[in-house]
Amino acid sequence: MTTKTVSAAVPADVKAEAAAIAAAHGMSMAALLRELLARVAARDAETLAWLDEARR
Repeated sequence: MTTKTVSAAVPADVKAEAAAIAAAHGMSMAALLRELLARVAARDAETLAWLDEARR
């Protein structure tokens, strides 16, 4: 089985745009992803529960 990273599946132009957004907000790509997930989860109880379970 071949293992790929999420990053490998994301087109270069999307990565560049995400990096620019992260830099504009003074955060790393990891922090940007966490922030986006938190904002999605805050609007969706099922996603929030899933994220909480994953942290345990």
